[in-house]
Amino acid sequence: MTRVMGGIKSLAKIAIKGVLHPEKLFKVGGKIYRAWQAGGLKEIAKKTRQYIQIKTQPNNNPIPTGPTYNDIWLQAKRKFDQESTPQIIERIQKLHRQPLISILIPVYNTSEKWLKEAIESVLAQLYPHWELCIADDGSSLPHVKKILQEYTRQDSRIKVVFLAKNSGISVASNHALKIATGEFILLMDHDDLLEKQALYRVAESILEDSPDLLYSDEVLITENGEVRDFVFRPQFSLEFLRSHPYIVHLVGFKAELLRNIGGFRNELTISQDYDLILRACEQAKCIVHIPEILYCWRQHQTSAGHQKQHQVMEISKSVISQHLKRCNEQGIVGEMCFNFFQVRYKLQPNQKIAIIIPTKNCGELVRQCIESIETTVKDIDFDIILIDHASDDLDSLEYFYSLKDRHKVLRYEAAFNFSAINNWAISQLNTQDYTHYLFCNNDIEAIEEGWLNRLLELVQKPDIAIAAPKLVYPDRNTIQHAGVGIGINIYAEHYGKFLPNKSPNGNFEHGYYGTFVINKEVSAVTAACMLMRKDAFEKIDGFDENFAVGFGDVDLCLRTRQAGYRIIFCSQSLLIHHESYTRGKTLDGIDKHPHDTALFMQKWQPFIEAGDPYFHPNFSHFSTSWEIKQPLEIKLDINRRVYKTQGNLYD
Repeated sequence: MTRVMGGIKSLAKIAIKGVLHPEKLFKVGGKIYRAWQAGGLKEIAKKTRQYIQIKTQPNNNPIPTGPTYNDIWLQAKRKFDQESTPQIIERIQKLHRQPLISILIPVYNTSEKWLKEAIESVLAQLYPHWELCIADDGSSLPHVKKILQEYTRQDSRIKVVFLAKNSGISVASNHALKIATGEFILLMDHDDLLEKQALYRVAESILEDSPDLLYSDEVLITENGEVRDFVFRPQFSLEFLRSHPYIVHLVGFKAELLRNIGGFRNELTISQDYDLILRACEQAKCIVHIPEILYCWRQHQTSAGHQKQHQVMEISKSVISQHLKRCNEQGIVGEMCFNFFQVRYKLQPNQKIAIIIPTKNCGELVRQCIESIETTVKDIDFDIILIDHASDDLDSLEYFYSLKDRHKVLRYEAAFNFSAINNWAISQLNTQDYTHYLFCNNDIEAIEEGWLNRLLELVQKPDIAIAAPKLVYPDRNTIQHAGVGIGINIYAEHYGKFLPNKSPNGNFEHGYYGTFVINKEVSAVTAACMLMRKDAFEKIDGFDENFAVGFGDVDLCLRTRQAGYRIIFCSQSLLIHHESYTRGKTLDGIDKHPHDTALFMQKWQPFIEAGDPYFHPNFSHFSTSWEIKQPLEIKLDINRRVYKTQGNLYD
């Protein structure tokens, strides 16, 4: 027994290296074989998943085992200063135009140290064409006025207005806006810091992208200024923003847009930034994410958000509800946990789904799949279309025949080609009967009512073509799919794979900044269970049949995005995936569909090289758990994520 367990543990270690570092697999072929002899496939798979689950926990607040986050950050900054700062200074001098950028800071009884540090971080900017617009909100501490007056005498770019009484952060911010003359407005808190290249990055985007709204990444720092976490954000995601105020710092607006929407709402003293950003998004035509840390957000327990969590939740729900009304969308806003929300959209009438389930034999697996759908889908009109791919198992054939009274069963005789089978299935339907197609593997099991409602709520929107659920393994607690990241493990891989869905106390794990509990845009999802609009499927001519086994679903999604649609991962829809029972699944690291892999790389290499806009370049590409890349990269040239909206959200 000791020898067996030792072999299993050895293979588990090898397997995790293979998942996270495929290039290392070839060095350990002998160990793989010996471990296989010791344990067998079933036990190997179990132990491998357990090992990976432990080793790939989400790192929102990890316990450092090597360099601390502060060490990693300081190392990256030193390298950036040495290699990039001189070149940025040279580029600033060559800019064809120098847009004036206004920074708004509302101030109230700020500590002397933090206030000076905040202002000094603006004075240290490499880009010199700025103005700092400060509104003191009736501070009672005498040092505040003294410091602000000293800085106005020191630098004419610093402008201050003193309010007679404390009126709240929104009123103070609006007074700062009144004295701003720049074409672009940035928001800054009175105790935070800007990185010295921040304004250059903003100016760079103004000149090249003409953004209406812009935001960056940030670090969270302690009261003493040490880095405690990194916040790496994706390209603009409307559904993510409706689930969580993920756009925080650094955030900026075209001055004209900010004034057109009326600035801050004076009555809000909590969630005022969230409200402002939602209103700006409704009008913005271009939203830019700068994938670089430009801001240091100081964390302390005296902040309003920490002290008034209940009020934050109530006001934020109201802010989201008002946003939905302005967008002419009917939805009810509920709570998930602190600062995370779920929007339930009202289902539209006259929608019908064709559920496509291909299979070869596997009658009992198909029975489980179909009966689970029948049990959990209550108030949605649907047809199940079972595609029998040349089955020859008598028990399976007998079961398929029994389905014909209530479902459609079609026989497919050609060679296996996942893309061709699904395209053929659609071609056999009277497509006028359906608004949507659900592509569903035979090894999917529905376990909760409402899962299909959740998907349809999203895909009924004309600009959302595809939505897919969270999938877990048969243990019901190990995640198999939480969206697909392009370029992970070289080609594409599922987010969150092998991570726990729930903690030991029964609460849902959040994943990286809420990924496991929210709805959010992604570049691709798996077709193991994927709901798609019929009109979108037709617009892109369905699956590319050159992909016979692998990557057909990812290719479908990428072409759908190219056509202008959004793709959503829906965490609140949860199903079991008994992965690849029909065609088999091996753990030997061998590519079972090299033709598909080569074609995928040939077709989508530019996209992979540019980087998945929803996967940050400072995450490791050999991890599905958002592992921070080491060393951290701060590059001179970055690929900004430019999101062009399809017009006013009011439309």
